[in-house]
Amino acid sequence: MAAKGTRVTQQEKEKMWQLYQQGYTFVKIAKQLRRSPDTVSRYVHAYEAAVSAAGYVMNAK
Repeated sequence: MAAKGTRVTQQEKEKMWQLYQQGYTFVKIAKQLRRSPDTVSRYVHAYEAAVSAAGYVMNAK
């Protein structure tokens, strides 16, 4: 695992999201990126919310 207190980069967040969309589990992603499954879950859900909000704004009339 990454050292406690290390920051998750934007590239890591995007990679987590991409792997999750490919069907990987939080545990599998965490092992691959050497992060905690809780951290992966937190950032995947946050990224998902951001993508959803951006889509909502783009489609608003």
